[in-house]
Amino acid sequence: MSVLLTRAAELLVLPPAVNLLLAILGLALLRKKKRLGIALLALSLTTLYLFSIPATALWLMDSLQKDYPALTAADLQHPKAQAIVVLGAGRNYGAPEYGRDTASKFGLERLRYGAHLHRLTNLPILVTGGAPHGETSAEARIMKDVLVNDFRVAVKWVEDKSLTTFENARYSRPFLEQAHIRRVYLVTHAWHMPRSVLAFERAGIAVIPAPTGFVTPWPIERGAFAWLPSAHALQTSYHALHEIGGWMWYKLREPQIREAQTWFMMAKEYLDLAERHISTIKHA
Repeated sequence: MSVLLTRAAELLVLPPAVNLLLAILGLALLRKKKRLGIALLALSLTTLYLFSIPATALWLMDSLQKDYPALTAADLQHPKAQAIVVLGAGRNYGAPEYGRDTASKFGLERLRYGAHLHRLTNLPILVTGGAPHGETSAEARIMKDVLVNDFRVAVKWVEDKSLTTFENARYSRPFLEQAHIRRVYLVTHAWHMPRSVLAFERAGIAVIPAPTGFVTPWPIERGAFAWLPSAHALQTSYHALHEIGGWMWYKLREPQIREAQTWFMMAKEYLDLAERHISTIKHA
């Protein structure tokens, strides 16, 4: 339920829902507080226009993508990581042509690039993603099925409990530690990379960003067309604002995350000590 409430809150504070709410509030205030009502209506329409034009959408996306350039063939000639981690990106529910849930279009972009990296480096793959809405199959299981059956690429580890990007990192760590993996290629969309890198670094996992799915302007989004509103630009702005908000939320949670990591490490050390003690008693 908490995941559903979070998603609902996200929808309400992002365009176009937030613009509609501002407009409704403005209309409601027109009689008693005309100036405020008009101001809210103007704010609603102005921000809706700004978020709906390619100029704004591409600027927002560039702010997320610019620090994470694509890996080159030279970068991959001598791999500096020991594994590839592919983050889930939702699912296509009840796809009629397959008769079941399958990977979303964003998920397919990540899986395709993960398979590409595997073929270039021969490194093992970890897929991560759970069932945030109580689905019968975890997202990571769907991802494995696509990689194995569609891309003919083996999957070494399946992390199927995580519900968020932060949990992707947290729950992937034990698999990597057990295999003595020190650094991974982190595969996700370029615009999702800032939040993902932050989450994995806070979980104590060294990463080499391996971005895919860069947002670049379409021919009809250049020049004067960059100022014409479109549904595609609005969707792009939505994704960008969602990621910026998510990154800010993770930064605000850093003190709590560090405290949780401290308790996690203490618990791990205690369990390791107890395991050694039990082993000593058995061999006594």
